[in-house]
Amino acid sequence: MKKIIQIVENLDKGAVENWLVRMFLKSREIEPNLDWTFYCILGKPGRLDQQVLEAGGKIVHAPVTISNKWKFLKHLRQTLKAGQFDIIHSHHDYLSGFYLLASAGIRFQKRILHIHNTDKAIPVGSPFLQQKLIGPFRKLAYWFSDLIVGISVDTLEEFIDFKPPQGVKTTVLYYGILLDDFAQPTNKSAKLQSLGLDENGIFLLFVGRMNPIKNPVFVVDILYELRKTMPQAKALFVGKGDEEINTINRAKQLGVENQVHMLGWRDDIPQLMQTADIFVFPRLENPKEGLGLVVVEAQAAGLPVVLSNGIAEDAIIIPEMTKFVPLNSSPMNWVKAITNLLSNTNRPDVKACLKRVETSHFESRIATENLLKLYEK
Repeated sequence: MKKIIQIVENLDKGAVENWLVRMFLKSREIEPNLDWTFYCILGKPGRLDQQVLEAGGKIVHAPVTISNKWKFLKHLRQTLKAGQFDIIHSHHDYLSGFYLLASAGIRFQKRILHIHNTDKAIPVGSPFLQQKLIGPFRKLAYWFSDLIVGISVDTLEEFIDFKPPQGVKTTVLYYGILLDDFAQPTNKSAKLQSLGLDENGIFLLFVGRMNPIKNPVFVVDILYELRKTMPQAKALFVGKGDEEINTINRAKQLGVENQVHMLGWRDDIPQLMQTADIFVFPRLENPKEGLGLVVVEAQAAGLPVVLSNGIAEDAIIIPEMTKFVPLNSSPMNWVKAITNLLSNTNRPDVKACLKRVETSHFESRIATENLLKLYEK
């Protein structure tokens, strides 16, 4: 039985951990004999713990925080030695170089470093110290890794600085998504009625953290321009964050506050995507999104997508349903892209869109099989 240890934050709401738990659960159908252990550096239980334990996985919560550097490394090293793992798979970008120090001198079949973001970030509090540590941590990652994995081409190239490290292999592994909910048709009229919305509207949908990087305020500018030619246009925001207030204030400033609807975090995103008319994602372009999985989900729902160049091209499965618009363009150029997509009568229907995503590397079983291939000798 091959033993794998996954180093993560904790099994709660993080996108990385949610993806990894989905892959773990799917792997029980494909390779049930793999022994998975999750080492959670935050040291506290998460809402996904029970699912993992019920499926036969193991969880170790670090008893000390990473701020207590040497005690943390000591416990991690003790765990690695006692567990006699075959594979160590670390999911914390640059900080993984620090974790992998604990594996020095311990024999593994493979050490895998997984890069999930394009931003150069280490949680040390000081921007100056972070800048000083990026280089050494990257060198540690190179030294202790056999394989460096990125969730997109951009993510991988950003980390390796476009130069594969000598003696270390690199590859791209795309996230997998569950598509069952997208296969169930949504009654648009009933869904809108449940939200208290007029079914005759044209609905722009934004899904993501309401923070400056995701740039939700710009969606209000787009809505304002769009309503000049489509007065029935409205915007739906799914997510929470500090930019909620700024988004509402911008809507009031432009006089469209009654057409902006804040829905908070939701568990019915596939249904909302099937109900909306266009998906808008004006993320900042530097740094880029690691991948943009929500863009993949929108395509699975058959929803046209207008997005900035801050999204990796790897996320595009149905090019005729998507349009990139530079973020420095005026809102009117975004409106033109929206209008063109909505008026395109030749775009594939919902079932055809879902089929294309189901046969892509983002489908959960295909993605899980590709993950398991990383663990082969």
